[in-house]
Amino acid sequence: MQPDRPLLTIAIPTYNRSACLTQLLEALGPQLVGESRVELIVSDNASPDDTSAVIASFRDKGFALNYSRNETNIGADANFIRCFELAQGEYVWVFGDDDIIVPGGLNEVLRCLETRRFDLIYIHAKGFRDRYDASNAEKFSHKTKIFARPEDFALHAYTGLTFISGNIARKAALENLPHPEFSELIGTNLAQVSWTFSLLRGKPQCASLMGNLVASRMDNSGDHGTCRVFGTNLQGIVKDFFGLDSPVGRAILNRTIQSWFPWAIVLSRRSGRKKHVPEDAALILKDLYGNNPRYWFFLHPVLRLPLSLATFWMLTGKVINRVDRLLGYPIAR
Repeated sequence: MQPDRPLLTIAIPTYNRSACLTQLLEALGPQLVGESRVELIVSDNASPDDTSAVIASFRDKGFALNYSRNETNIGADANFIRCFELAQGEYVWVFGDDDIIVPGGLNEVLRCLETRRFDLIYIHAKGFRDRYDASNAEKFSHKTKIFARPEDFALHAYTGLTFISGNIARKAALENLPHPEFSELIGTNLAQVSWTFSLLRGKPQCASLMGNLVASRMDNSGDHGTCRVFGTNLQGIVKDFFGLDSPVGRAILNRTIQSWFPWAIVLSRRSGRKKHVPEDAALILKDLYGNNPRYWFFLHPVLRLPLSLATFWMLTGKVINRVDRLLGYPIAR
């Protein structure tokens, strides 16, 4: 490790969300007071709003951050990659501009990183809407769950591995591993898994911080097709990185089928499918997963039944998934 290298870089990609960015920096500011182990970067994707003025105002208050503004909007995927490339820290936490590191959360993260035992750390999150209210934040657990095998970590996190604010990667470990060019994932809406998946296939030491250290803003996206991104694209990336029949590949995709997609489909149907790009979910998902028995039990009924029955089936599936988790994921494996 380089002696003058920061322990952690928090790199925030942002575009046209100055109000959200303000809330994040307001929550993060007190946690950074006197903290020399952290580098803070904001990569602005040519925002047309007052993001530059927001950054200037925080700098005027003595906020230490590195601000980089792209000349043109290079797209979200490329901006995520730019954040990772700009980071100088031993560990990198690319963090969404609309999420919040809860009070005390950064200290918990640094406590874990100081041990330098882990290459990948998954951070649990709790959703919120509108403006984050720190007074309502719950006390979080100080427990760290350690995983013996990468597939156990993948079973624990599964689609959470795509959540940009929920994953910390040890960049210093990745520098010694061969890996694909991150730019290969531009256009997938999942470029953020480039470094996570690269580490995950290199026999990393993995852990999860069990408290809800991140507050994740809900209902603040919708410019992608859910089934295209988390179905077609995710399956293709998993295939390229691990193979569909590998323990890690099965862990990610099986849990996505039986746990994440039923919830996402019910949520989409309740909203009238107004949140995302229109797509034929039934056709896409059957083509992808029709040869997987988990699709027919957990997901197909949620796609085809009336909404009330689909909701009941999804909730039944949640109970089964909890039992599966308690038994060590025999179904998902």
